[in-house]
Amino acid sequence: MNAAIRPISLTTPFPVGAVNAFLLRDDPVTLVDVGPKLPDAWEGLADGLRRAGCEWRDIEYVVITHPHVDHHGLLSRVLDASGATALVHPDAERRVLSPRLAAESEAMYFEPFLTASGVPEEIRGLIAEHQRLLQEYVDGVDEVKTVEIGARLELGGREWRVLDTPGHSSGHLSLFDEEEGDLIAGDHLLPHISSNALLEAPRHPGGERARSLIVYMEALNMVAALPVKRVYPGHGEVFTGAAELVDRRLRGYERRCSQLLGWLGERPHTVFELVRRMFPRLSRGNWFLAVSEIVGHLDVLQARGQVGIEERRGLWYYRVEPGREVRSAAQSG
Repeated sequence: MNAAIRPISLTTPFPVGAVNAFLLRDDPVTLVDVGPKLPDAWEGLADGLRRAGCEWRDIEYVVITHPHVDHHGLLSRVLDASGATALVHPDAERRVLSPRLAAESEAMYFEPFLTASGVPEEIRGLIAEHQRLLQEYVDGVDEVKTVEIGARLELGGREWRVLDTPGHSSGHLSLFDEEEGDLIAGDHLLPHISSNALLEAPRHPGGERARSLIVYMEALNMVAALPVKRVYPGHGEVFTGAAELVDRRLRGYERRCSQLLGWLGERPHTVFELVRRMFPRLSRGNWFLAVSEIVGHLDVLQARGQVGIEERRGLWYYRVEPGREVRSAAQSG
């Protein structure tokens, strides 16, 4: 681990466990991610700064890797304490400035989407309630500065290239120090779990939603081609072997695609029917993650021409396209 990058582990209320902030101690002093709006997370952040011999006023920049509440929830309080400038991906700006408004817009989109996906009303209610509860862990901010993808930024005494790493979230950026081979990856690449490529509403009303898993796989391949030596993840320990981990993740996605294709070869299924088969024991907070997982893999299969959709009585049924079963068997072998 590079001593110039100091990890600060922060409490979260989520099953993923602690989230990492990273302090780049040299000038201009920079903090990457800030944790959720929780008293324990705030104390952990303050303690991490003290241990590094740093005060709030020393921080000049705060970089947010992506607009999820466990990564930017404390941003408003951090900016008030430090007077720093917040740097975000252009596609994250709206959700960092006004997270509750963005969440309300997403909820309006997903109610009919989940209904057509076969999700029962009770579980749609659980999903909506969970999304509302997330807003307890974040405050909006008055101003942020967007960064240009591909730009080179002087942060913490080093030059970092801004990478566009969407999939887990649109508006997800990573920072890459080409000279040292250090990648501050947010949740793009985690050592212990596969990042969920979450469903998101279209950026503009009436637009197309992003195919999250497709763009995530593309971004994984991009990162695997870089000369990365060390990865500083949003959760878990610093690790090496980024390209090998990407290869394992991609092979896992292919296995799941093959499994879904096999089930669809039996008969057409709704998304929710596939969720129940893939994840027979789900806790109440994981329904949206599971739906995202299934829809993401169906998007991949649909883009390959292996799967199509038909509508029956207001529900979407996914089916194997004629002749595609043989292709799948060959690929999985």
